[in-house]
Amino acid sequence: MANLLSVTVKLYSGIDKDLALTGYDPATGIGLTVARGTRLRRILKSLGMKKMSGNAYFINGARVGLWKSIREECEIACLKPSAGG
Repeated sequence: MANLLSVTVKLYSGIDKDLALTGYDPATGIGLTVARGTRLRRILKSLGMKKMSGNAYFINGARVGLWKSIREECEIACLKPSAGG
């Protein structure tokens, strides 16, 4: 079981609404168990995300790309780009 990791995925900027997730709590996010080495893209795909390239992704606060391999338990944040002044 050492090859399984717990990750938490938090969705911001309305991504949870785009995915039509019922019962999503932004305070706790979505808890998943994944195999060590699973790429971020696969995790997001398992949640039903289809359009991923325009979003920003962070693992434990550090910006990452979709091909990032998950090697440790972490918190993943997904945001749509936005602008403001």
